[in-house]
Order: sequence, then structure tokens, then C-alpha cells
Amino acid sequence: MKISKLMSLLLALCLVLMSLPSFVSAEDNHLSVAIVQLVSHPSLDQIHEGVIEGLADQGYKEGENLDINFQNAEGDMNLLTTISQQVTSQKPDLIFAITTPVAQALQNATSDIPIILAGITDPEAANLIDSLEKPGANISGISDQIPMEEQFKLIKTMVPDAKKVGMIYSSSEDNSKAEIEKAQKAAEGQGFEVQVQAISSALDMQTVAEKLANETDLIFIGSDNTIASAFDSLISVTDRAKKPIFSPVELMIGSGAVAGTAIKQKDIGLKSAEFAGKVLGGQEIGQLPIEYIEDYKVLVNEDSLKLLGLKVPGEIKDQVTSVAGE
Repeated sequence: MKISKLMSLLLALCLVLMSLPSFVSAEDNHLSVAIVQLVSHPSLDQIHEGVIEGLADQGYKEGENLDINFQNAEGDMNLLTTISQQVTSQKPDLIFAITTPVAQALQNATSDIPIILAGITDPEAANLIDSLEKPGANISGISDQIPMEEQFKLIKTMVPDAKKVGMIYSSSEDNSKAEIEKAQKAAEGQGFEVQVQAISSALDMQTVAEKLANETDLIFIGSDNTIASAFDSLISVTDRAKKPIFSPVELMIGSGAVAGTAIKQKDIGLKSAEFAGKVLGGQEIGQLPIEYIEDYKVLVNEDSLKLLGLKVPGEIKDQVTSVAGE
């Protein structure tokens, strides 16, 4: 009889423990994560680096108490599907998704493993979440979106005589289309005429760049991975035509765009790791709102300014940080 009561008590205790939220502690557990990246590019590589550094800040260090499965699809969408299936089959504690296509592929592969968004500009438009406040399911994280109004106020200040803005986006990225629609609305709000062109791959860049360089006063590009991979082709055309490029991406400004209100890519990774800490602490990922990088600055490329004969207006000089040509 006593044995029966003891067994009942033990069973009840087990049920209670099983009902408690899972918790991974750096002190007493190994953490297993996957980091999946769409393509090799300095801006995305910096997000990746930020994730690892951010996990280390929380006490998770590779080779000690952290296992990292890093996968890079190198722009191959078929390979990305395979990678997503392989990664989810290994059941890591959570997965960091760098770029929208990666997040979408992982969404199709698992509804259970927490997926941390690492710099997805508009996850709602990409149908990754139910809403920004309550994402739902197993996906939430960090957006790299910056208010477009700030971008075009800056452009208006720096090139007050410009009338027509060219914009380029990738037709293969839902995120890119949503971002450029917001950019168009913001530009028109500042009185600009807007001409939008889409590219389906990096191979289209030369033709589109030449068209916009001939027909517009400047070009705006967002945080588009396909454009990032073809940026050298774009800048070679615009430099010859003496037309400025503006972008919210730090590395594009450093690589030749004139200026932009931008965030540091590494900060996206750091904040994504910080966000992951909330999930590891037992909070339900689907109930955690999408978060944003709030520390953005006006960045300029001094070399590009000189090449194009532009100057930083006096009223914003104290707000500007140079990323090249200092």
C-alpha cells in the first residue's frame, strides 16, 4: 500500500516537471544551434559573426558548451531547401535564419523548432508571422527595417535639386518588394518622382543600372541580397554616369554608395542572440514581438562624395559618421 502511494507521488511529480517550460542554462547545459545563411556576402557574414559573439556574451562558447551547425546555400534555392530539411531533422535547440528566403525555407521545414529571424526587413509581408506584435507559431526575432521617411529626408537634404529617384529590387524576394514599396511611398511624400525596376538575378543588374542611370537623378537600393551580390556592377555604372546611390546598408555605403541612414550589420546578429536568450529562458517565441535596431546613424562615404562633387550640408554635419575616405 505504502509502495503504491509512493509510486503515485513520484508519477505526479514527474507530470508536474514535464509541464514546466523548458530552460537551457549556459551553466549546466550544452546548447545546440543552427545558423543558416543564404549566400556569402560581407553584410550577411557580419550578422553571422554578431550571432556567435552575442551567444558568447551570454556564456555559450563553441567548443565548450555550444554546438553550431552553420550552413550556407551560396544562393542556390534548391540547396537551401535541402539544407533546411537536414538542419531541422537534427533537432537543434533553435535556428538563426539570415535573410528572408532562409526563414521561409525553414518555416516550410519545421513548425516546432524556434526560428530566430536575424535581420528580416518585413517578416509580416513575407508571410512569416501573423503580426509584428504577436508573431505566433515558432518564428520571431529581429527586423533590420529603418523608417524610410528618414532616408528620403536625408536624400532631399543632400541633393535638393534631384527630382527623379530610381529604385531597384529583386523580384525573387518578397521582403525586397515590400521594402521598395515603402521606399516609394516615402520618396513620393518628399516630392520625388519614382521609377522602379526589378531584377530576377544579379545578371540583370548591368542593363537595369544603365537604364536608371540614364533616366533618373539618383538611385536608392534597400537591404536586398541579390542587389548586394551585384553591387559592383551597379556602382561601376553609376560612377561613370556621376549618379549617386543611397542605401540603408552600412557595407553598401562603405563600398561606394554616397550615404544613408543605416545600422551596423553586426548589431543585428548581436541583438538576435540576445533575443534567443529570451527563448532559452522559457518565453514562448510566438508571443515575443518583432524587435528593431534603434541605434541607426547617418553614414557617408567621403570618397564617393568627392567623386560625385557632393558635400554634406552644414545642418547635418554633426549627425554624420564617415565609413570610407576619412
